[in-house]
Amino acid sequence: MSLVERESIALLEWVEELVHDSHSEVVDVETWAIRNGVPGADLRSLVCGLIDGGFLRDLVIDQGCWVSFTPAGVAELQAIRANRSNRLERNTYARNVILQWLYDHEEDRVRSLAEMINDPQVHFYGDALTSDEVGRAFSYLLEQSMVKGRRAFGGDVITPRVTARGIECVESGKTVADFTNPQHSGGNVYHTYLPNAQGVIVGEQQNFTQNTSVGIDPSAFIQLAGYLGQVSPTLGLEDSERIELERVARELHTAATSTSPEPSRLRALTSRIVDGLTNAAGTIAGQIALQMGQDALGLLG
Repeated sequence: MSLVERESIALLEWVEELVHDSHSEVVDVETWAIRNGVPGADLRSLVCGLIDGGFLRDLVIDQGCWVSFTPAGVAELQAIRANRSNRLERNTYARNVILQWLYDHEEDRVRSLAEMINDPQVHFYGDALTSDEVGRAFSYLLEQSMVKGRRAFGGDVITPRVTARGIECVESGKTVADFTNPQHSGGNVYHTYLPNAQGVIVGEQQNFTQNTSVGIDPSAFIQLAGYLGQVSPTLGLEDSERIELERVARELHTAATSTSPEPSRLRALTSRIVDGLTNAAGTIAGQIALQMGQDALGLLG
């Protein structure tokens, strides 16, 4: 996630807290901008993004930048907090971000990993990584001969560096998990071609082609994500449930159409979709989506 995404999450959480503490439905977000040193132009961009996403509602008042919270904003924060508490995804993110960050800062003479922890662009859904999380992730990468460095008193890592194997992993475009645990030697090559795919693929592509050699056929996951993008309004879900389901479907689409889809992430996202379809099982579309999700999970063994 970028710095803008982190600030958007921080602003949403501040609005939620202030609404709760002040017992007022509207707040002036210029107060947040002043406290956090965010320029006015950047604040307007952040607020416009959150309003366009349906998470905040703007109010026309003579002075200040007044907004109110929406049900979609509440659902978004609930989803963010659920993601933050996902230990599997946090650990996966920590390993990948350490390797990428060290690669990006290879010429900067990094003195310790504390510099990465304090980097505002390194965060997991707006939540900074802890020194313990980073320490465990670094130990794993060390065992895989992807990094080098020495432990300091208190747990910090001094003079961390990425090794030749770590560079190879980053430049391959693969995640740490896929690089260290290839599904097959050489792998199978799958060609996913969905003609006239608008509505089938989440997005606006007319045609979609994917070649991958990760050992699994990602087409079932792509089709599941696209199908949910079509039918989610018909599933009879509460707004918060529908918004969360659509968000996870978009994440699944992104994961499945990447150069090297990661089986563990496909499994985690598809499992969340299957769980989220529980209340939609009474509809035909819900039953179809549920079966598609279960079939996709079955491909992972």
